[in-house]
Amino acid sequence: MENLKHSNIVFIVIYFVLLSLMGMLAWPFITPIIFAGIIAGTFYPLLLFLEDKFSLNQRKSATIVCLLIFLAIILPSVFLVMELSREALALYEFLKINLTEDKITNYLFERNYFSGLMAEIFQIADVEYNVTTVQNLILDAAKNVSASLFDILNLWITNIFSFLFQFLIMMLMVYTFLVDGPEIKRFMLDLSPMPDDEEELVFEKFNQMNFVTLIGNGIGGLIQGVLAGIGFWFAGIESIMLWTTSMVFLAFIPLVGISIIYVPACLYLLIIGKIWGSVILFVYCTVISLIIENWFKPKFVGNRVKINSTLVFVSIIGGMSVFGIPGIFYGPLIASIFLTFVNLYHKRYN
Repeated sequence: MENLKHSNIVFIVIYFVLLSLMGMLAWPFITPIIFAGIIAGTFYPLLLFLEDKFSLNQRKSATIVCLLIFLAIILPSVFLVMELSREALALYEFLKINLTEDKITNYLFERNYFSGLMAEIFQIADVEYNVTTVQNLILDAAKNVSASLFDILNLWITNIFSFLFQFLIMMLMVYTFLVDGPEIKRFMLDLSPMPDDEEELVFEKFNQMNFVTLIGNGIGGLIQGVLAGIGFWFAGIESIMLWTTSMVFLAFIPLVGISIIYVPACLYLLIIGKIWGSVILFVYCTVISLIIENWFKPKFVGNRVKINSTLVFVSIIGGMSVFGIPGIFYGPLIASIFLTFVNLYHKRYN
């Protein structure tokens, strides 16, 4: 009995040492592995559709799905990076040309309510309110935005091999999850001490939140960004591609979303005297946002995931502060799985 107990202790120690070593080996690739799981779980129904509709085997279907995912990520990314860099430079040049002393004086220093409000704000900030100060502030802001975009581009170019390697790892893992998904899932479930029905519920919630975050919010964000971008174009705002792309990504954030972009744009139109254009653009973008958030997304998502929008907002912002950009996906996933475990806790312990 003593030998058996000693043997068990040795086995458990060796097991956890090996588990720790495997974790250390996988840790450098944890982000592509997690994203591979998110993407594979989201597109697994497409794999089943190809197998059923065209009588393809699992490997051929997985290859087609991976090819579609590759094209859907790489081609738009290359185009957007080139276009956004061009438009960021064009925006800076536009502001530099148009922010003359006469125009700033007309916009900000004529006798009107806005100029009085700006003077009070600058007084509170203990900054002198004059043409030179305002011009320098705006040019510095535009220069910082342009510099940030170019820094990001340079970082991508510098780390292009690292990025391609991580992307390759992600695509290989997506293919592996698509081909061997059921076996990997069974292996993970067998390692867990939880009952099978509870484990299945956790996996189900994981895939449901993947679908909502990636597909539901993605399509909703694309619709909001494109329609709002069309409104910007009609309003005569420069750098349409830059603002449209920004709104597509910001639309992932509930409650505030694209208003982070279109509210300042409407204020800009108001300052330069396009009052009706400002009002119409504000109403147009607000209506689009309300329709997408309160009608399209609930219809699209249906009863898949029932989670409070404020909790989603907090989880996304918290996720981004902890994990960076991937936190847009990690935050809601963690919140959804946490709520699932809370429900299991209530169910198990009444």
